[in-house]
Amino acid sequence: MTITTQRLSYKEFLVLTVPFMISTATQPLLGAVNTAIMGHLSDAAYIAAVALGVILFNSMYWLFGFLRVATTGFSAQALGKGDREAVSLALYRPALLAAGISLLCIVLYSVLFPAYATFMKAEGRVLLFLQQYCDILIWGAPFVLGNYVILGWLMGQMLVRLTLWMQISMNVLNMILSFTFVFYGGWGVAGVAWGTLLAQVYGFAVGLIALVCVKGRLTQSKAVMHQVVQSRALLRIMKVNGDLMIRTVCLLVINNLFANTGSTMGTTMLAANAVLLEIIFIMAYCFDGIANGVSVFSGRAKGEGSVRLWKDTIRIGLGCAGVMVLLWEGVLAVGGHACIAAMTNVAAVKAVAMEYRWALQVYPICAAVGLVLYGMYTGCGETEWVRNMMLVAVGVFAIGDWQLTQYWGNTGLWVTYVGTYLLESVLLVIFLRYVHMLPRPKE
Repeated sequence: MTITTQRLSYKEFLVLTVPFMISTATQPLLGAVNTAIMGHLSDAAYIAAVALGVILFNSMYWLFGFLRVATTGFSAQALGKGDREAVSLALYRPALLAAGISLLCIVLYSVLFPAYATFMKAEGRVLLFLQQYCDILIWGAPFVLGNYVILGWLMGQMLVRLTLWMQISMNVLNMILSFTFVFYGGWGVAGVAWGTLLAQVYGFAVGLIALVCVKGRLTQSKAVMHQVVQSRALLRIMKVNGDLMIRTVCLLVINNLFANTGSTMGTTMLAANAVLLEIIFIMAYCFDGIANGVSVFSGRAKGEGSVRLWKDTIRIGLGCAGVMVLLWEGVLAVGGHACIAAMTNVAAVKAVAMEYRWALQVYPICAAVGLVLYGMYTGCGETEWVRNMMLVAVGVFAIGDWQLTQYWGNTGLWVTYVGTYLLESVLLVIFLRYVHMLPRPKE
């Protein structure tokens, strides 16, 4: 795909971003479908167990989500420079890192799971189903993290069709397998886990095939392979990744504090909050699709040295986010009840979820700007501002979780949650004035 950096148009932005939005929006459907499948087994323990399992693996993989995000930024910057060696290194270095991290995850699982189960303080049946789910899915770590790197690199190279096919085909396969194993195989929680694991293996295999299809962009010369472990370059990558990892740790603290507080209010409340969160995750990934486009164009702007492209990217990205907010508000106003009903037919869970449906409508208004600007900061490598923002946000959430839930219960928990996202949006707007975007502007 070629673009002109004189002026970025909405058409150019959407040609890249809409496929990203479609592919990333399918990702939370995995957790949503798994939760919905369990929600139709007539026992709240099933839905609570899978919800906690989804949180655990989302937490683990979000912790290393920088493998995709940072790879996208470095790949886009290398593309903007037109440097084939840099393009290759943008894939090889994070791939090496992903291999080491995935091995570490498997080794530490025997310690991680008991600690997580103790922290969540779930009831006996919930813990039994939770362990069945997690013992299977831990083996997907190498495939998930490897796929993060491949996907991030392809996105940075603006290879839209390949990224779209990888994500959608993997996620659709996951849904089909999980549904089949549970309702036709009678495997219960294990069926959902096996469906997800097999889809993860498939996704990684498709990613490797995609790399073979575009091998002309890569070089495997000895000089490049020696540079993979060059200390200065690795330190630069680790600095960006370290900032993003801190950001992710803060997100994990927020999500796990949220889940832990909800679990103290009983299984029904935990399950209802899980239903609402799955819908929120779908919304977040729609905005993340826009952020991916912003990240790629911002990275190209930095690589090419174009301040104009950078400014156009922010303007158009925020404009698209505004439209997305309006679309979601309309969907929730008309079909909010249907969204919840699709997730569970357990009457008690559905009733509680409906009581807090207002959080679904407030969330996109509060979160949209921050989610989109996050893509700009990561694409340009200005990740310290993201780190600083999240350090403030997690502190505010902890205070709200401690104080507001004492007086308002679950309402206070949701006020804290959406309020934290509003704070993130405000801080990232304020930090824009301090960003030193380009060392060599052309304008």
